[in-house]
Amino acid sequence: MENEFMSLWEQWWPWIRKQRRLLQELMLMLVAMLVVGIYFLEHFSVRLEQERKVQLEALAEQTARRVAEALASEDSISINLIGRETVQLKPVVGIRFENTAGGQVGASGKKASLLPVTVPAVLPDGELAGTLTLLGNDAMLPRKQIEAGFVLAVLCLLLLRVAAALIQQRLRPRSVEPDIGAPAFPVDTSPPPQPIEAAFPPEVRLPVPEGAEIQTQLRLSIVNFAHIRQRYTEEALKEVLAEYQQLLNQVAALYDGHQGPVIGAKAGLYFYQGPASRAAFSGLCAGLLFLRVVRLLAPQRKQAGKVSLEFKALVTADTDLDEAWALCVAGVPGRLNVPDSQLTLAELDVKALYQPEKAQVVCAGDHRVRLQPVEQLAHRYQALLRTQAEALLSKAGGNVEHSK
Repeated sequence: MENEFMSLWEQWWPWIRKQRRLLQELMLMLVAMLVVGIYFLEHFSVRLEQERKVQLEALAEQTARRVAEALASEDSISINLIGRETVQLKPVVGIRFENTAGGQVGASGKKASLLPVTVPAVLPDGELAGTLTLLGNDAMLPRKQIEAGFVLAVLCLLLLRVAAALIQQRLRPRSVEPDIGAPAFPVDTSPPPQPIEAAFPPEVRLPVPEGAEIQTQLRLSIVNFAHIRQRYTEEALKEVLAEYQQLLNQVAALYDGHQGPVIGAKAGLYFYQGPASRAAFSGLCAGLLFLRVVRLLAPQRKQAGKVSLEFKALVTADTDLDEAWALCVAGVPGRLNVPDSQLTLAELDVKALYQPEKAQVVCAGDHRVRLQPVEQLAHRYQALLRTQAEALLSKAGGNVEHSK
């Protein structure tokens, strides 16, 4: 049962995150309507009780005048007849008659009610003949009817808001739908970051603004690097690393990434452009593009007798360099990971396709971090990455010399 619940939660969680603004608006509407509704219902209940009490007192005084002579003469037949007639009235559920000594001389209907009214029965000459107690109908049927109508009105308003949101989404222009079989995750329709129009622009990066802070970092670790260093000479390995570094420089030029440590030395690219969501998306595109080209180059390099490397990648907005590197090393070969908490904060959840069930939890110092592997981007961005990868692959195949 718990596994089924977790499966449903993981299935609906991306949709919930996409519709979080609508859900927040619906919650605010519901809370506001409940506050207003409860206030008016309580006000209505008080007014209803006051009106019933006034009505019951008037009826009790009228009945007391009728029964006064019967109470004075202790005519039980007349008392009971008047009691039965009175109980048949809609506002009354019970009646009791008492003499001047406090003894009950007649009763009809129910014996208890939350709305009792007691009045004296006085003869025309002003002498007290006894007392009369009417038990009012305390049923809250009018309030229940209003509550049912209020609930129906609230549901109608919420459904109208949902319908308006769905119509707005239908009318909003959309890009090409994702490939069949791709996970049904949200697709963002906002413009992609620059430079994005050309498949392969020149390797020109904007200078880092003075005093600018790192918004996003892309880290790349080589799989089994210690073992590779033992197998090859320093010169041969240096040449291989330089080839992959050249590829990383070309990727960095596409997305305005700035060189951090080189490949083989806790490699990374730093992104300074704002806003933070744009820097995060640039880092994500750069990481996916680099991994894609590396994967496509691998068979060609092996056929040519060259050393082929495999990488793990991480994109994070955290500025802690050591922790980012530790999280990168803890990832899966060939995959790009993003800390799960940053997907929404950096607005990547609507631009990337991913599967929550493949997430992994790793330790980072004294806390745990849930890493979400990103499979690919939304269709419109993924198509661009394919074009850029083909251009990079062609250029790398023509420029990279044979590795020793």
